[in-house]
Amino acid sequence: MKNLILNYNLSKNSWFGSGGNADKFFIPDDEDDLIKYLKNFKNEKFIPIGSGSNILFRDNGCTETIIKLGKNFRKIDILNNKIYCGAATLKNQVSQFALKNSFSNLEFLSCIPGTMGGGVIMNAGCFGFEFKNILHEIHIIDEFGNKKRIKSNDIIFGYRRTNLPKNIILTKLVLNLNQGYKKDIIKKINLFKRTKESKQPSKIKTGGSTFKNPVYGLKAWELIKKSGCDKIKFGKVKFSDLHCNFIENKGSSGKDIEDLINYTIDEVNKKFNVILEPEIKIIGEK
Repeated sequence: MKNLILNYNLSKNSWFGSGGNADKFFIPDDEDDLIKYLKNFKNEKFIPIGSGSNILFRDNGCTETIIKLGKNFRKIDILNNKIYCGAATLKNQVSQFALKNSFSNLEFLSCIPGTMGGGVIMNAGCFGFEFKNILHEIHIIDEFGNKKRIKSNDIIFGYRRTNLPKNIILTKLVLNLNQGYKKDIIKKINLFKRTKESKQPSKIKTGGSTFKNPVYGLKAWELIKKSGCDKIKFGKVKFSDLHCNFIENKGSSGKDIEDLINYTIDEVNKKFNVILEPEIKIIGEK
């Protein structure tokens, strides 16, 4: 089948630069291509991915089929006073599109890596904005190849989570529009970027924020630091000196990354009776 790759190395699809091989890796050209695949391979387990900005692939690879949407899922249009964008579109691309057309409230997207589809699934956000604030509806294809639409009001959004089922593939987003002034939008984007650059590492192999912040009490980075885990190293993996909720990977071992994550969870739990929840998605065979 076209665009179906067997025994595909996953390391190039994770910002960590690590991971084993997927038994099957499928890149659908468009919705028809995706529907055809799902109907031809019924009951096959699959995992949709975006750009890999918050994914850790295990070294032993993955038996589930990895599905990564192709370039035709990256289009952005304006229709009926809404932005329609493919789920594979990068968040920064949507932010730039909004700037060009003087649409406000999408400035925060300039500071979050990854695709728009992944942003919905985890209700990504920063600087007081989240996907729940901008989303009108999503278009999805279920595991049986059926197209559906889900209104934003029918989705339960939480902190870095939603109640969307795992056996769907999000193909398109419809975003609400707010007209703004270009000079104000540029000012806000630049402020967000300066703030991010001063507090978060860049140009390193990382998966972004490693842990979600607990609902109450200390933030994740504070728990990591106070537990002494910010000084721990597994192989060539450690927490960033600039922000210790970001893991810096200078090697190629997914196991070292996962070992640091698990060690930190255990140490924080022992010392603070708090169980940190990974924000990074870990995929593959143990």
